[in-house]
Amino acid sequence: MNRRLSPIFTLVVVLSLLFSCSKDDPRPTTGKLRGQVGDALTASALKDVKVIVFNADDNAPTEHSLITDTNGNFEINLPPGNYFLKFYKQGYQAVPSPGMDAVPFSIEVGGTNDQSTQMLPSENMNTGFISGVVGTPAGVGGALVVAEDLANNRAFSSVSSHDGRYTIYNVPVGSYKVKAYLKGYSSNGVDASATLNGETTNVTIALSASASGQLSGTIRNLATGNKDVDISLVHPLTRETIPGLSTQSSNLAYTIANIPDGSYIARATFKNDERVMDPDRIAKFGEPVVTFNGNNWLQLTFDITGSITIGSPTNEATTTKPIDASSTTPTFSWTAYSSTSDYVIEVTDASTGAVVWGGFDRSGSLPVKNIVIPSSQRSIQFNADGSAAITSLIPGRVYRWRVFASKNDQGSATGWVLISASEDQRGLFKVAE
Repeated sequence: MNRRLSPIFTLVVVLSLLFSCSKDDPRPTTGKLRGQVGDALTASALKDVKVIVFNADDNAPTEHSLITDTNGNFEINLPPGNYFLKFYKQGYQAVPSPGMDAVPFSIEVGGTNDQSTQMLPSENMNTGFISGVVGTPAGVGGALVVAEDLANNRAFSSVSSHDGRYTIYNVPVGSYKVKAYLKGYSSNGVDASATLNGETTNVTIALSASASGQLSGTIRNLATGNKDVDISLVHPLTRETIPGLSTQSSNLAYTIANIPDGSYIARATFKNDERVMDPDRIAKFGEPVVTFNGNNWLQLTFDITGSITIGSPTNEATTTKPIDASSTTPTFSWTAYSSTSDYVIEVTDASTGAVVWGGFDRSGSLPVKNIVIPSSQRSIQFNADGSAAITSLIPGRVYRWRVFASKNDQGSATGWVLISASEDQRGLFKVAE
């Protein structure tokens, strides 16, 4: 006998099967971020490292602040999106180091992204740390918090997490004015002292939503095709970008609004995009500085040009993780740049910013090239001319190198002009032990 199933019974069976499948094979909605933090010199794991997770689309800290475990590991599930990380620990330099920007990465549903890193011991001796909250009564996240010692032209910094809490590590013993910098907010300065091996707590920084300065202008491409670039305002001592005070030009024009009072370095095309700021202007006059006091509006034109492509040793364009170099006297190589009369190389200690070889002598009224490399030459070994501050690079230490293209110009007071340079965030390497 042929029987037909009732519609209601059929619906129940179908729903039961669907429910059973969804229980047995749930679809993921997040991806995994994981990594391990180690000592760059000893390779030993570092526990209790503070890891702040930022949303790369708006540069705001997420609610996911992490602490590494006893094996230096951290792990968390995150919604799909673009992120970047900052790492802090007492006794160690922050990652990325001041003057470098974190490179964003993506989290995909069901995927795993490894963001392991290594930290160098801090160069600062006899230090403590300062902690507190930004914003009252509710905390404000994402602010650059800076302990400034203007008398000694130095400053130390951190970033407030999503709840406004911050800790500034490795602060030398002394007296400081602690301020917070964030788009749209004005900050009071709070007096605080760092004590030896101690934590100065409860340094609360009040904010008011009253910042109204504005910087606008245009991008002028020199001897290269037009290209829109990034523009940022940078703290003059820590060399860190002020949160929120960055933008991308559109049709070669830009505007940054709601700027707090203060003096800032103005930078363009800091990202790896085959463009650099006019190196001749910076070599002879320094980076442009803009000062805001009240609701003043300023204008600034950035001159940019094409960058020199470097070969090795260098980090990849997509990360600020240094590449390992096997030699303490590595050979640096680059691609030829047209119309060049000669090249200048500059090697700096990434932790201190001190030039260890080459570069320019800026002690006089005009800069002088410390090294001149013929235009026919596109590689050179470290300290080839015997003029370096150290005869060989230190194993375990991170260095950064750049190369500049120079062209003879009798119309210039120096007799030359710099026509290009390599990218700001390339040339990072660590000498293997």
